[in-house]
Amino acid sequence: MQRFEIRIMDRKKKPCYAYLKEKEVGIMRILLKILLFPITLILSVIVFVCQFLCLFSSMLLSVFALLLFVLALAIMVLLGEVEEGLKALLAAYLISPYGIPILATWLIGTVDGINERLKAI
Repeated sequence: MQRFEIRIMDRKKKPCYAYLKEKEVGIMRILLKILLFPITLILSVIVFVCQFLCLFSSMLLSVFALLLFVLALAIMVLLGEVEEGLKALLAAYLISPYGIPILATWLIGTVDGINERLKAI
């Protein structure tokens, strides 16, 4: 007949090896955060400046895109230059909020995501 022994373990007290490993990892994390702090600070400033510039330029470029669109229509209708009008329409699309500014927004979001991952270390 087998005897079973029941032991009650203290959950607050960690085994020695695991405790030392956790302590080493904690110290390394703190050192890594200290080393990465200037990089995350610079990235945060760059992201905020770029977000402001992107927002401000999107407003201005939207107005210019509208003017260029009207000019392109006038070129096609009044002058009969369809090819030149299509070039102007393409330029209007590129500077509209659906063109290059959306690429800038994606790039800013990507850099911000990298920054957040660095902060999460």
